[in-house]
Amino acid sequence: MLDKICSDDFMPLLGQTCYLHAAPYPELALQVHAVRQNPRAQNPYLQDNRVPFIVELTADPLTPLVDVVGQLRLPASASTAQKILEDINISRTGAMGRDNQFSYFQLIFN
Repeated sequence: MLDKICSDDFMPLLGQTCYLHAAPYPELALQVHAVRQNPRAQNPYLQDNRVPFIVELTADPLTPLVDVVGQLRLPASASTAQKILEDINISRTGAMGRDNQFSYFQLIFN
């Protein structure tokens, strides 16, 4: 299923909250902060037309999670039903000038 996900699936979710479940950690609420396409990362030898993209996520409050594989529950939008993404890899990023009261993550789709 992950190979069928594209940036358009996340665009309606900007500003909304999704939930990450990665045992043994408690469920973590993540706000979809940004969706950035990265067309230069596309493999020219693949038949897939999906443009690689990154979803930037913000967690409040701070969390000890760094890199984790788990299940991400996406909320329903006006045009789509709720989705559950299995075996999703989310990586922590530094605050880099942003508010240190939050944790920042990215979800990369190549």
